Amino acid sequence: MSNRSRTIWHLLIFLTILSLIITAVVAYPVQRDWRKAQIRAQEERFGTDQDLEDVIEFLEQRLDQRNRYQFTLEAEPMHLTNVIYLYGGGGMAYRMRNKDKLRVTAIIDGKQQQALIQYDKQNYRVVVGDSVGGGEVVWIDADEVVIVKGDTEIHYQLSGLYIPSESLREKN
Repeated sequence: MSNRSRTIWHLLIFLTILSLIITAVVAYPVQRDWRKAQIRAQEERFGTDQDLEDVIEFLEQRLDQRNRYQFTLEAEPMHLTNVIYLYGGGGMAYRMRNKDKLRVTAIIDGKQQQALIQYDKQNYRVVVGDSVGGGEVVWIDADEVVIVKGDTEIHYQLSGLYIPSESLREKN
């Protein structure tokens, strides 16, 4: 055997032994953790049939309660009439016209009057004092939202129409 062949064999043996040592060093912690997990699994109680039956019984009781529930408006603290949505006869097609204009899409009646306004292809939830569309919201009631732009008071009805007014509404 020539010196070249002997050198190549020595390099191959050295690299093989080195890779075995590196593999053993990397694999030992994994094997140790695996053994610990096996011991814990034998000691701990995983879900038994009784646990599964208890969960199923609980879920069946919840389903039965939901099936027996009767919705009554008087028993609910939030009335459905407090939210008035604008759909009209045209539905979605009516709401999609003139996307760049300001339009009142809903009025929420609660502790604090709120309005949902669509402006510049985005939806905003506003209260009195907020600004939208270059004006300030000064009044919200069940029928309209009043916005002041400069010296002009504009009444936005739920139908999306607005009526400019000559005089300013007093801020309370």
